Amino acid sequence: MRIGIAGAGAVGCHYAAALIGSGADVFLLARGEHLQALRNRGLVWESNGQCRTLSVQSDDDASILRSCQIIVLACKVTQLRTMLDQLATSVGEQALFLTLQNGVVAPEWVAARFPDAPVVAGTAFIGARLIGPGRILHTAAGGIRMAAWNTLASKDERVVRLKDMLRKAGVPVRIEQDALSMLWRKLLWNCGFNAITALTRRFAKDIAARTETAQVAMDAMHEALAIARALGVRGLGDEDVRKHMEVTLAMGPVKTSMWQDLERGRPTEIDYINGQIVRDAQAIGQDVPVNRMLVALMHAVEGGV
Repeated sequence: MRIGIAGAGAVGCHYAAALIGSGADVFLLARGEHLQALRNRGLVWESNGQCRTLSVQSDDDASILRSCQIIVLACKVTQLRTMLDQLATSVGEQALFLTLQNGVVAPEWVAARFPDAPVVAGTAFIGARLIGPGRILHTAAGGIRMAAWNTLASKDERVVRLKDMLRKAGVPVRIEQDALSMLWRKLLWNCGFNAITALTRRFAKDIAARTETAQVAMDAMHEALAIARALGVRGLGDEDVRKHMEVTLAMGPVKTSMWQDLERGRPTEIDYINGQIVRDAQAIGQDVPVNRMLVALMHAVEGGV
């Protein structure tokens, strides 16, 4: 079974490397200097104190993914609509999509654009970053949770086959029953830590260890939790906030995605993380002052204020 990875950033390349290392047939959609490095030297993957160079099938033409039975969407949510436009005429009619974007909108967008395709929502708990063209540093975790987004996916045996392939590649995988609660559970963590780490240039574990910043993170998560409950999202509670704090305290030196985006001068995903909470709160007549503050500060930093 051929797997296409659309989005050759740190996350996409990490999972590409893991799958290639286990013998999977992987095709990577990349561009620019990154693509040239992949073609000329291969993918350099640093993980768990080891460094491997892997040969990877890569191109900037989305038709490279036409023969793939599974398409892993690993681009930023800010790039997803453009990616879907690129894939619209380039993927096979029978392709199954796995979304790995932050936030909660990605599976809905994909299902709307490809109404006849099985769509699986996914969340990736990973610390990884590009440290040069064609070079990836994996710093923490890497587990994936998946849940069928539509009926087509719930009946598709490729979901289990993909789980088995990822596990063979050493990736911890769990299949969930409720896609929405799964997505919101990760959104809670992102609301608590992504913007704060970007604004302070401090690792998430340091934010969790300092009383004042830990309180801000917890307040942001509790606001998001209240909105999730108000919207009818099931299966979330105060225990999720507590677990997020415990896990974060035990993390390594993880640079969050927003921090990396600011360093590279790229748009962040703030509008799809804390901004999602602000919009949903406004829609139901509630206020989320901590998340609203974090959005305002991130917009100011992005705008060069």
